[in-house]
Amino acid sequence: MSFAQKAVVADSIDAEEAFGKKQVPQVPLEQCEHIDTCSIAKFAIVTKDGKQGIYDLEKHENVTEIDFDVADLFRRYVSEEGIEVFYFYVERGIERGTIGVVGENNQTVSVWMDNPEYVAKLDECTTIDSAIAQKCHDVLSEGLKSLDGTYGQVAVLDAQTGRLKAWIALEKDGEDYVEGKLLKQACSPRVLTLVGITPRLADINGSLKDKMDLCGGVYNIGDSISIRDHNWRSGGYGVMTCRQALTHKSNVAMFKILLVNRGDDAFCIWKKITSDEKQTNAMELAAVFNSLYQKNIITFPTLQADSVTEATIDRIKPLGRKYLQEVLIGLNKGDGIQASYAPKKVELAGIYGNYQGKDIENGEHKLAEMSFVGLFPAKKPRYALALFLNRPNEPIHDSKDLANGIVNNLVEWLTKHVQ
Repeated sequence: MSFAQKAVVADSIDAEEAFGKKQVPQVPLEQCEHIDTCSIAKFAIVTKDGKQGIYDLEKHENVTEIDFDVADLFRRYVSEEGIEVFYFYVERGIERGTIGVVGENNQTVSVWMDNPEYVAKLDECTTIDSAIAQKCHDVLSEGLKSLDGTYGQVAVLDAQTGRLKAWIALEKDGEDYVEGKLLKQACSPRVLTLVGITPRLADINGSLKDKMDLCGGVYNIGDSISIRDHNWRSGGYGVMTCRQALTHKSNVAMFKILLVNRGDDAFCIWKKITSDEKQTNAMELAAVFNSLYQKNIITFPTLQADSVTEATIDRIKPLGRKYLQEVLIGLNKGDGIQASYAPKKVELAGIYGNYQGKDIENGEHKLAEMSFVGLFPAKKPRYALALFLNRPNEPIHDSKDLANGIVNNLVEWLTKHVQ
């Protein structure tokens, strides 16, 4: 955040507003890991357990709790009445703000707002289609209820221009679902694993007709590490063509392709692309998928008026993109693993993800994550659609429920929608 931006936030604090003296837990300096004296030596930023706080070196007291992710002194101000105020820029979670500290007595006042690094705003985006946005809101709300979701997003892009038509977030509030923040780091990118690996088949001079052994669903790579397919407990798959293996979302097949393509680096890459860390959002998923499927240019909406940013992709060969298109369509037709719940009247190129969460040391679980990203109609895409929802870690619901509860409803409605 620039000094000018910080100053604007600071100026929003009314000089006449009553500053308050709050009870602040006192932490001795010797218990702090770092003590960084500010440009004005009266104050220091102290760090404990990875968090930061404001400390008065003259009065030997904590001015704030040590619970900020970032803290930085950026301005000293003296009012007409001679009151000296020091302004600090702070970040905590998905918010950022300014804290004013009265020099005489360390009374404080603060102003907080969403941090644009973590939360998106659509106020200046002029490409939103209100009818599409309302439909997304209604369908997502019903889907979250039926699937016991806690938070979800859905985004729709114009597949030809890359411009954003809708981006909705809802979260659970008691028994209802209300508008949520458009968190930029709200879901994992793991649903794109197949999208990232399939084009590599062309890089290793492979063909979708080639056959590979899927090892009964378990591929041991050494050091007690194995790659497993979703059906490994029931015996997994045997020998399949690459087309069959990929349209059945075989992890073993994907890893074997990656192994030939990247050698010793394969497992590190695999861990990264199958990470469950929340690194992205529905809008980015739709934009990345749309670009990789169609062209050598990746297009992102800027959320400013109708502008987009573009960057050239030179990693995917034409044959690799052809393989990708065939696999993403094949997932949803014929003997593809998603064919039984694909929409009946629209040819879909898309993929579902269904992450079950994992145990945490204290016996709790991370939230499970259900997701979808795709284009339709597959041959001449009109829309790119991405959505995900978080839910308690229970195996009751699967991708079929997500398809029937949300995806097919939106796909069929959007196909008929005239812009």
